[in-house]
Amino acid sequence: MTYPIQRFKKSFTLGILFWLVLPLLAPGQSQVTHASEINAPENQRFFIEARRWAEAEKIFRSDPRWLGGDGATSIDLGSGRILWLFGDSFIDPSGSGVRRTSDLVRNSIAIQKGYDPTRAEMSFFWKSKGAKPSAFFERKGEHWFWPASGIMVGKRLLIFLMEIQPADNELGFAACGWKAVLIDNLQETPDQWKSTYLISPQKDGLVVGSGNPLIENGFLQVFAADGKDRAVYLTRWPERLARAGNLTNPQWWAGETAGWVGGHDRSVKPREIITQGQMEFTVEYVPELKCYLQIQTLSIMNPCLAMASASKPTGPWTSQTCFFAPAEQGLPDLLIYAGKSHPVLAGADMAFTYVINAVKEEKLLKDMSIYFPVLLQGRIIEGETPPQ
Repeated sequence: MTYPIQRFKKSFTLGILFWLVLPLLAPGQSQVTHASEINAPENQRFFIEARRWAEAEKIFRSDPRWLGGDGATSIDLGSGRILWLFGDSFIDPSGSGVRRTSDLVRNSIAIQKGYDPTRAEMSFFWKSKGAKPSAFFERKGEHWFWPASGIMVGKRLLIFLMEIQPADNELGFAACGWKAVLIDNLQETPDQWKSTYLISPQKDGLVVGSGNPLIENGFLQVFAADGKDRAVYLTRWPERLARAGNLTNPQWWAGETAGWVGGHDRSVKPREIITQGQMEFTVEYVPELKCYLQIQTLSIMNPCLAMASASKPTGPWTSQTCFFAPAEQGLPDLLIYAGKSHPVLAGADMAFTYVINAVKEEKLLKDMSIYFPVLLQGRIIEGETPPQ
């Protein structure tokens, strides 16, 4: 089958421009370094040092039918298993290893068995319509889903999806909200999973599930991004309700004075916690530093991996500071985005990914060195002077 170039040009390349270039151009630029000094909430000074983890990222090339995907979100399923969520993915059931003869599906997943990617095995999954591959998370009608994030709530898996619809604009589509999916039978292989699509109340066009969810003080806390201005907000549900699949009454963080307010309370608006965020990022708690670290790519114009820190998810958050400059930065016709951390991975003190895409579809179809997640290994160095 010949790859549908027209479909690619409209729904893939422009999709990347919509989610990345338009909302994510940053007016300010941070200095790019490989080891950057971070000023922690309690004035603790530390640095992140990172480098390419080539041996580990081979795991993403272990199936000749899966020819690349973006997003790359990891979720610990327990018992040595990691779920990976990918956005637009190239699938070639014949195993030819050629993107031009593959199909583009809106999302796919993978199960990693073993926490160390240099020793683990990876199995990729998608669905099929007849002989053609299709998205793992399928939306009926003309809408589709791009994965956002997920978390285990008890013995069940909760996944957040971005919902996209066709639109009469320059790009041909637009975000129209979010959807949560609850999966019960995780003991089965993903092709046997039973998914329940939950009632997912919308709020001012925010995409709930950007970043990664956290369990804090008996509540499921979930980040929500605004694709128009990069602002990030925080919403929550009691953990017991999230376990039951009840997300109908979210509370939103409205600042220190108002605290958490109900979604139907129009008298108080949610307060942004991060001003210059992204649609894709991660947050992790680092016990030895006693603070949270937020990881993202800074902007399309300056796609370094950057971090911010805070003593609690509601902030206040420090400004983002670059700690790794991708070697591909500045090369023509390339886009670098989706910087994330992966604390679930073993074999390194810290692990990060980013994605390299192409502006021109012909380059993406031919260049097999890009559009697989790039893995980095890193470490935190405490002290006053960055390593040379």
